[in-house]
Amino acid sequence: MKDFQLEHDIEQAKNGNELVRHQLINRYKPYILNIVRHICKRVVSWSDEESSIGLIAFNRAIDTYESGKGRTFINYAYFLINRDLINFFHQKNRNNKILSLDYQPEGQESLITEIEIEQAMRDYQVKVESIELVDEILELDQQLNEYSIGFEELEKSSPKHRDTRETIHHIVHDFMEDKECMNELFRKKRFPTTLFVRKTGYHHKTFERYRKYMITLILIELHPEWEHLRRFVK
Repeated sequence: MKDFQLEHDIEQAKNGNELVRHQLINRYKPYILNIVRHICKRVVSWSDEESSIGLIAFNRAIDTYESGKGRTFINYAYFLINRDLINFFHQKNRNNKILSLDYQPEGQESLITEIEIEQAMRDYQVKVESIELVDEILELDQQLNEYSIGFEELEKSSPKHRDTRETIHHIVHDFMEDKECMNELFRKKRFPTTLFVRKTGYHHKTFERYRKYMITLILIELHPEWEHLRRFVK
């Protein structure tokens, strides 16, 4: 599904959708920088000429990629970035070691290159997931503020034992099934302990100790798009 979406986005960008092109480039910037650093064998930032060459090559890959030729877009983009940087080094007449190690004629990529691509993609995915997790945490923090809960408070109010966490998750499930309790939570922006205890018979102290944690779980359950945060909490 992800490969289909990627190819769809590439076609959209080819056909003049500049917003999709901009989104594609932004999404793969960490990957591009990883590839450039790998080829240069040193730390490279976006202020360096080499990273600009990588970005231009990736942009050209969008325009020239053909899915029917048996090569994935990621491999094709890697090839263009690698080739353009090699040409750049050749023109500048520097770093012969990089030339001998990294240059591969078109259509003759080595097993090492394939492994390098996979590693770069793994590094890229880790960075993307970290960025997305931070974004989700910021969104959660913004919503928690409405309930007078600071994100930094959650560690203190979170259960430390697995059995307790599982119990709390069951309680949250029961709570979310009760429309009256949910409406009261949204209206007053605080956990309706008295109402829920009266309805369920759960012990009052449980809610006093873990109410912030439970509100957090409820908010996360209400936002299925927070995939990374959901895994993080579990």
